[in-house]
Amino acid sequence: MNLNFLGKLRAFTLAEVLITLGVIGVVSAMTIPTLMSNYRKRQLETQIKADFSIIQQTLRFAEDDGVSYSMAISDGSDASMKEWFDSFIAPHLKVSQICYNQPGCWHKMGVVKSMTGNPPKYENNNGIGGNIITFRITNGTMFNIDGNTAEDMESFGLDTTSDGLTFYFDANGEGKPNRVGRDIYIMVWSDQGLVPAGYNRTPQEVESNCLRGDGYYCLQYLVTHGWEISDIVWRRKV
Repeated sequence: MNLNFLGKLRAFTLAEVLITLGVIGVVSAMTIPTLMSNYRKRQLETQIKADFSIIQQTLRFAEDDGVSYSMAISDGSDASMKEWFDSFIAPHLKVSQICYNQPGCWHKMGVVKSMTGNPPKYENNNGIGGNIITFRITNGTMFNIDGNTAEDMESFGLDTTSDGLTFYFDANGEGKPNRVGRDIYIMVWSDQGLVPAGYNRTPQEVESNCLRGDGYYCLQYLVTHGWEISDIVWRRKV
């Protein structure tokens, strides 16, 4: 058998090798960004679910001890909220940093905005992070707690006659884009317990707000859609 002949049949020319590498490069350039984006999306979805569970469990412990949201806003003072948080909430959390009416526990990555590009409701132009109680937990998530009136609760998608506490949380910490509905989500603690903003709104209202509105009800959207961020939201320019 002529081994040299077989060797020639199996060989690739330099041009063929270069063409193959070029095709691989083009395919990689097209698919790797998508794969990375999907990976980041899955990471964020996992983190959001974990953060919501952490706060749920924390407040459940507090409620078992007879602690309620109303104790934090009983006299409307910042001192009451601080005492309430230090005494009843912080002990059940793995907190790495706590700030009271001061910056430092929220990132400095730019002004937080809603998905429509406006500052969040009831927040000043400096965005979230300097209101009442702001803290970070050890997994890197940042939280901001503030008190809101029963009238304000309607804007958070809650039908109640009770004042309550609003929890903003940034699930990817220092990461961008810092937009409510994308990496920042909202939950409310009131006489209905701890629920996502938009809890009393119809599925159609929640979907419209999350996919095409300011994003305030996106946590409720995730709860009812298997904790999956909509591709519409993920691709939405912010």
